[in-house]
Amino acid sequence: MKKNALRGFAVSGLLVMGLTACGGAGTSTDAASAPASETPAPAPAQAKQYTTEELTALVKQIKAADGTELMVSSVDDLAGQQDPLKELLGSMNIEPAECKDLAMAGASQPIEGATGASGAKIDAASGVISSVTLASGVSKDVLENNVKSNEDQITTCATMTMSMSGTTMTMKTEKFDGIGSVPGTLGIKTTMTLPDGQTQSTLMAAAIKDGVLISATASGKSAENGGAAAAGALMDQAAALIK
Repeated sequence: MKKNALRGFAVSGLLVMGLTACGGAGTSTDAASAPASETPAPAPAQAKQYTTEELTALVKQIKAADGTELMVSSVDDLAGQQDPLKELLGSMNIEPAECKDLAMAGASQPIEGATGASGAKIDAASGVISSVTLASGVSKDVLENNVKSNEDQITTCATMTMSMSGTTMTMKTEKFDGIGSVPGTLGIKTTMTLPDGQTQSTLMAAAIKDGVLISATASGKSAENGGAAAAGALMDQAAALIK
């Protein structure tokens, strides 16, 4: 599955530690000289690896704020959407230069071996687009590395510009709290200012629960108002389904 072009992931993992028990010495010389016996530590519990079909079924159970169903896509469906976005970003002049590399990676680079599904909803009244994405099928380390690279972008690309055909837009990125209640969630707010002074915000949040990367977004001119609630509701519903 692609690294989330909407960006913003956080790390929340479960590590089960084993205890090692050592036997005590006996009263006889033989027992005292014998090496202490050890009980092997149990292997850490492995999180379930969901298939794309299972993740798709989970996303289909998640509802938008108005109770309606989401438009659901599997990782295979999303793969066909990557090239146009990559082409668009490739035609832009993005500064700092490192941000272009990160944006290109976010648009087109898959996470090797990952499964995934996504659901989206457009609120006709507000124009806000909200979405939720689930990714699984790879190790916790791979998901955490993906989160780390996107978290680093908050600092590297706190302020950036995107120019194309004489039109320049500015973007500011910062951490944002209050999206959902999933432990370990990282929230990010990106605000784009258009040449005419209008702004559009994207609120993004993500967390890893039991080996599944959950990310949710809300984007649009009115996202400042109800975006956090919309994305947070999707995050919370998804987390409740992962057991």
